[in-house]
Amino acid sequence: MSDAPKLQEGAGWNAGVGARVAPSDRRGGTLRLVSSADVDSLDPARTYYVWVWLLQRLLNRTLMAYPTDPGPAGLVPVPDLAEGPGVASDGNRTWTYRLREGVLFDDGTPVTSADVRYAVQRIFAQDVLPGGPTYLVPLLDDPDRPYTGPYRDGVDGLPSVLTPDPRTIVFRLRSPFSDFDHLMAQPCVSPVPRHADTGARYGEDPRCTGPYRVAGHRPGSRLLLERNPHWDRATDPVRPALPDRVDVTIGLNPDDMDERLTAGEFDINLEGRGLQHAAQHRLAGDPVLRSRTDNPRTSFLHFVSLQPHIPPFDNVHVRRAVHHAADKVLLQEARGGPVTGGDLTTALFPPGLPSHQDLDRYPTGPGLRGDLDAARAELRAAGLPDGFDAVIGTQRGKFRLVADAVVESVARVGIRLTVKELDVATYFSQGAGSPETIRKHGLGMIVTDWGADFPTEYGFLAPLVDGRLIRPGGGNWNIAELDDPEVNRLIDTVLHTADPATRTDLWREVERRVMDHAVILPLVHDKTLHYRGPRATNVFVHPAFGLYDIQAMGVTETADRENDTV
Repeated sequence: MSDAPKLQEGAGWNAGVGARVAPSDRRGGTLRLVSSADVDSLDPARTYYVWVWLLQRLLNRTLMAYPTDPGPAGLVPVPDLAEGPGVASDGNRTWTYRLREGVLFDDGTPVTSADVRYAVQRIFAQDVLPGGPTYLVPLLDDPDRPYTGPYRDGVDGLPSVLTPDPRTIVFRLRSPFSDFDHLMAQPCVSPVPRHADTGARYGEDPRCTGPYRVAGHRPGSRLLLERNPHWDRATDPVRPALPDRVDVTIGLNPDDMDERLTAGEFDINLEGRGLQHAAQHRLAGDPVLRSRTDNPRTSFLHFVSLQPHIPPFDNVHVRRAVHHAADKVLLQEARGGPVTGGDLTTALFPPGLPSHQDLDRYPTGPGLRGDLDAARAELRAAGLPDGFDAVIGTQRGKFRLVADAVVESVARVGIRLTVKELDVATYFSQGAGSPETIRKHGLGMIVTDWGADFPTEYGFLAPLVDGRLIRPGGGNWNIAELDDPEVNRLIDTVLHTADPATRTDLWREVERRVMDHAVILPLVHDKTLHYRGPRATNVFVHPAFGLYDIQAMGVTETADRENDTV
């Protein structure tokens, strides 16, 4: 039986975009979250789901963090474990941080610079800990003496990270990197005590430095967080830590999840995939429910990856035929239409970044319904005038609807696609993100989406197209495995360039060259319809993540579940 309160009129459509809904400093109660998928990992080195990064903000602290701010200030990292921003020297090749005093792990042991260094070393152990971002590897590694992590090369084998004393950590980069403070806000640099590390099993019992710790996790069912007794509010300028507990229900069918969310059983959809079509139809006729929704423009790009290592997509004319045949309006409708499905795009960079340009490399005809003549011409150039058979990979929910729309679009020119659904929980880590899975199932096309790891051009585009960031073991975001030396060279050039206007021009050239390869079919820049429950306070869409910042939230009352154990 639901304990949901009677629904009252909400703050209004989009009230949580750029502002807080129901501001409050009230402590106590249980924040009730829900997700169809389980966490990819509770090990901060192995997570890459954006919503798990938001969950990590409850559990772990990093040298820098994105502030609890719904406005533009939320895009700029602020000191968290560190006393101040990184002090850059040697032309942005050396970065020094000083840790705050008095920060403890949840077992009561003090956090030192050695714990941060050890966390960085774990990132190099991709054979043991695949899954998370690896930006730091090429920046810190010596290609003549590659470091493979603390399990094989030992904890003293990474000379590019120094700890001259327990509160100071120094990073010596191989090349300049002006966005380094952003990297220090990623979960993978959350401190890890060497004595507690259990390698691949660390996510089962991680040590936490944030205001909460893991009270229990039943995979595929439930995750319960409780207060960290050793967290000190005085040392943490970022997190309000209002609820006593955070209770996450996992594994619900998306439509069932929406129904129970809008009925008041849950406060927020943690996963942030947005309301499905059935719930959207209910909202259209219910002003109370609609007043509790937000429809922000985010930096997420929804796209189809075309795989040049899966025949016949190894022929660029085949890939270009798919681009021309795409019915962009149908694909937008599959996402939910222009209001909740996103803004149609033919470019990669989202409008919020300076390098965004009006780029339409493969026009799709009047009304954007597809240029079938151009598509057929490309198929003839590929030697496939009658089309071909292939497989498109996807997952259930909106991704499946997009896949079905792709099937319908390209069938008009003789491209016959079979849909292969992959597991939701591991879709990005071991499904679309696994080159081995793609080859095993012969997936010539993959439906996916992407939000920037940090809100800069490098954070948005490099993981998708830099050949040096291809990850064969899983968690790979360069899904097409594009490894163009000129693209890689241009990315290096922009990282060495100080002038903002020149950097913008270089990134635009990177985008144009990537689109020439036709390995990414852009669909929409995301506009997801989020729902905020009536109990949740301090609700806003965080500008750096595009989802609700759950670590900022509280609840209006303390009626909790009877069962507080997992």
